[in-house]
Amino acid sequence: MEKTNKRKEIIVILILMGIYLIINGIFLAGHEHWRDEANVWLVARDNTPFEVIKEIRWQGHPCLWYFIVMPFAKLGFPFETISVLSYLFMTTVACIFMLKAPFHMITKTICLFSPIFTYYYPVVARNYCVLVLLLLLLAHFYPKRNEKSILYGVLLGLLVQADTLGLVVSGFISLMWLWECVYTSVKKKIKAPLFTGAKGLWIPLASFFFWVYQFSGVSESPLYLNRKFSPGELLREMSIFAKYILNRMTGMEDGFNFIVVILFLTTGVLVAVVMKNAWPTIVVLGLFVFQVIFSLMIYQLHIWHYIMLCFTIIWSFWLGCDKRNAAEYPEEKKIPYAKAGKAVSVLAQLVLVVLGVTMFLMWISPEEPSNIANAYNGLYSDGKNTAAYIKENVDAEELIITTDVSEAASVVAYLNRDYRFYFAGNGEAETFSSYRNEQNAPIAYAQLLEWIENNFPEKEYFYLMECSTNCLTEISKNDKDAWELCYQTPEKTARSEEYSLYKIALTK
Repeated sequence: MEKTNKRKEIIVILILMGIYLIINGIFLAGHEHWRDEANVWLVARDNTPFEVIKEIRWQGHPCLWYFIVMPFAKLGFPFETISVLSYLFMTTVACIFMLKAPFHMITKTICLFSPIFTYYYPVVARNYCVLVLLLLLLAHFYPKRNEKSILYGVLLGLLVQADTLGLVVSGFISLMWLWECVYTSVKKKIKAPLFTGAKGLWIPLASFFFWVYQFSGVSESPLYLNRKFSPGELLREMSIFAKYILNRMTGMEDGFNFIVVILFLTTGVLVAVVMKNAWPTIVVLGLFVFQVIFSLMIYQLHIWHYIMLCFTIIWSFWLGCDKRNAAEYPEEKKIPYAKAGKAVSVLAQLVLVVLGVTMFLMWISPEEPSNIANAYNGLYSDGKNTAAYIKENVDAEELIITTDVSEAASVVAYLNRDYRFYFAGNGEAETFSSYRNEQNAPIAYAQLLEWIENNFPEKEYFYLMECSTNCLTEISKNDKDAWELCYQTPEKTARSEEYSLYKIALTK
C-alpha cells in the first residue's frame, strides 16, 4: 500500500512539474531581457575571472552568478542562454521542494504556482535562482550537517558568494550551527561535536573574507548611499519600511499582514519547542531586519529580494516540520511534544498557503507593475528588436555611438563582439556598465562631433543610438532635423529601455 501511494505521489509530482515547466517556458519564450540581465552577461563575457572579482564592488553582487554564466558567455552562446540557466536552476529547486519538503502536496502546489516559485526567479535571469537552490539544499541536509560537515560548509560558503542576502542568511545559519555544536559539547561534556562543526564552519568564514575583499572600496561607487538617522528617526523609518515590505510581499493591508506576522511568530515559537532551538526563527527575523535597514540606508530592495524572504521562511518551517530534526524528549514529554509538532505542521503550512495565495492575487492584479499580463506579453525592453535591426542593417565596421552605457547593454548583449559601441560621454568603447562616474559624464553635441573628427577622420557619417537616458547636451533643432531616423522603439517599455537609431552625416 505504501509503495502504491508513493508511486501515485511521484506521478502527481511529475504532472505538476510538467505544468510548471510549460507555464514558465511560455513566460520565458516571451521574456524581453533588460539591462540587469544583460550587464551580468557582458561582465562575464568581456572580463577574465580576476577582472570580474575587481569589478564586483561596482556591480553589487558577489562573484558566483558571474562565474556560472561566464563559460556560456565566453563560448559564444546566445544571450538568451542566461534565462535558460535560471530556468534550469529553478526547475531543480522546484523538484527538490516537491520531492523532499515535509509539507502537504496541496501546500507545495500552491507555493509552486505562486510568484514564490514562478516567473520572477525562473524567467528573469538573476542570481537569486542560485541563492534559493543553496538554501533548500541546506534545509534538506540539515539533519546530516555534522555527518557531512564539509558539504554543509561548502553550501554555506557558496551562499555567501551568491548574493549579499545570502551572506546574511549564511552568517545566521553558521552561528546557529556553531551554537548547536558548542551547546552539545557543553551539555554532553565531549569535544567531538565542536570539532565536527569546525571542519565545516571555516568554509563560510573564509568565504566571508573573500566577500569583504570583493567589496572593499564599495563606498567609492556613485550608487553607494549611506543615509544618516538619529536613533528615533531610524526606528520610525524602520517601522514604515517594515510595513512596506510586508505590503509589497502580500499586496495586502497592514491589518492582514499583522495577523500573518503573529501566525509566523507563533509557529516560530513552536518550532523552537519542537527542535529545542529558536535559531530557525532568528534567521528569518535577522534577514527581515537586514532588508529593512539596507533598504532604508543604502539601496531600496525590490520584490525579488522579498521573495528571498519567503524562501527563508520555507527553510525555517522545513526544519521545524522535518521529523528528522525533532528533539529527543523524555518518555513523559512525548505527548506534549507530539501536539506541538502537529501544531507546527498546521500553522507553518497555513502561513505558506496564505503567502502563496496572496502573492498570486497580487501578481494577477492590474496594479502590480510585474503582473502576469506584463510577464506574458509586456515589453520590458526593446533591446532585442533594436539589436536585430542593427545586425540586419548596420555593418560591424561602422561607428556606433550610444548615449547611455547601462541601457545600451540590453542591445549590445544580443550582438557579437565584432560590434563596438562607443559611449559619447567618455569616448570609450563600452559594453557593460560599471556604474562609475565616467560612465555618467555629459557632453555637448559639438564636442562629440569634434571627438569623432579627431579619432575617425575617415568617417563620412556615424550611427547614434539614443537611449532614454541621454548624455548629449546642447543639441539644436537644426542639428536634430538633419539626423536620419533609422529605427525607433514603437512603444514605451516597462524598464524605460526605448531606443532611437540615427544615421548622422558628418560635414567636412
